Amino acid sequence: MKLVQTETVDFGFIYNAKKQQQIFQKMIDQFSKRSKEYNIRTVLFTLENLDLEEQVVSGTIIEGDQVSQGFCELPPLIYNFALHSVESKIEKMRKLRKMENIMVINPINRFVQDIIFEMLASLTGSEQFLLSSATLNAATLTEYLHKYDTLFLLPKKTFHPPKAVVIKKTRNNNYMICIGQNGQICEKNDIVNYIEKMTSNKKHILMKGIECFKWESDPLEARVYLQKDANGEWSVTTITAKHGIFSRNAFYHATISSILRDLYHNKNVEETLADISLRIVGFLDFYIPFMGSCTLDYIFDENGCPYLIYVAGFEQDSYLYHHMDSEAQSNLLNNAFHYLLFLMHNHVMERGQQNEVDKSGERGC
Repeated sequence: MKLVQTETVDFGFIYNAKKQQQIFQKMIDQFSKRSKEYNIRTVLFTLENLDLEEQVVSGTIIEGDQVSQGFCELPPLIYNFALHSVESKIEKMRKLRKMENIMVINPINRFVQDIIFEMLASLTGSEQFLLSSATLNAATLTEYLHKYDTLFLLPKKTFHPPKAVVIKKTRNNNYMICIGQNGQICEKNDIVNYIEKMTSNKKHILMKGIECFKWESDPLEARVYLQKDANGEWSVTTITAKHGIFSRNAFYHATISSILRDLYHNKNVEETLADISLRIVGFLDFYIPFMGSCTLDYIFDENGCPYLIYVAGFEQDSYLYHHMDSEAQSNLLNNAFHYLLFLMHNHVMERGQQNEVDKSGERGC
C-alpha cells in the first residue's frame, strides 16, 4: 500500500540536479510545450527521488502549462539524461531497468571503450575511421611501440571526460609523453615501466597514433550528437567543433566545415561525419539495448580525415550546453520526448494487434 497520494504520468526524465541545472528550465519549457501539444503528462526527477519499493517518484510534474512539485507513480516510459557513478545509484538503475512494464532509455551512458572498439572492428569499412587499438598491457605496449612512432592512451572507462596521453618517439629513439600541454622525456629502456606506473594499474586502451590536425594549437576534435527521433530512427542532432581529449575541454564557435574548408576545400566534412556516425550507431544498436542517444568524438589527421576516438551515451557535463545554441538545446530535448512518444504509440499499436489476434483465436475456438 502506497504511503502517499500519487497520480499517473506518461513519461519520466531522469536528470542530474547538479550537472544539468543549467538546462533544467529549458527542460520545463520544452516539455510544457510538448505536453500541451500531445496531452502527455511528464515528470522530471532525480534518481535520489525514486522509491523503487513503493514505485513512486517525487519530482517536477508537467501537464501542459501547469508545473508543480509532487509525487506520482513510476512512469512506464523513462528517458535517462544522467550519468550514474555512485554504486548505490548504479544498483538502483539496474533494478529500475529490470522492472516489468517499465522501459528505460539510456540506462547506461558510459561504455567500456575497448569493448566498443572491438565491436566496431567487425563493421565493414571500419578501417576508414578506426585506428588500430588494443587493451594496454606490457605485451601490447611493446608491440605498438615497435610498430608505430606515435601512440594514444585513453582510459577504458571513465565517469569524467577522458584525458588522452600521447606517446611519441623522438629522434634518438627515446619517447616524449604528453598529457595536455605537459611533456616528459622517457628513455626507451624505461618506457614500459614508466607507463605502468603512470597508469597505476588502471585499465586503458592503446591506440595507434596519428599526426593530428591542429587548430589554435590543439588537436581539432568533432563531437557528433545522435538520437533516435519521432520515427524511431537514428538522426544527427548536432555536430560541434571542440578540443579536450588531448588538451582541455572547450568548444569552438566555428563549425567543423568552416575550419577545414579553407584548408582542404572539403565542403562535405560534416556530411561525412554524419554518414559515418549513423553507420556506427546503427551497428552498435544491435549490441547495446535501449539506446536513445549517443555521442561520438573524432580527431582529424593532417589531411582532414576523421578518426573515432571516444563513444558515450547522453552527456550531462555542464560545459556541453554552453556551446549549444538555443535551437540545438531544444532539438536535444524534443528528440528525447518524441522518441518516447514513438515508443508509446508503437506499444499501443502492438497491443491492439495482439488483441485482434486474441479475438481471432477466440472466434476460432
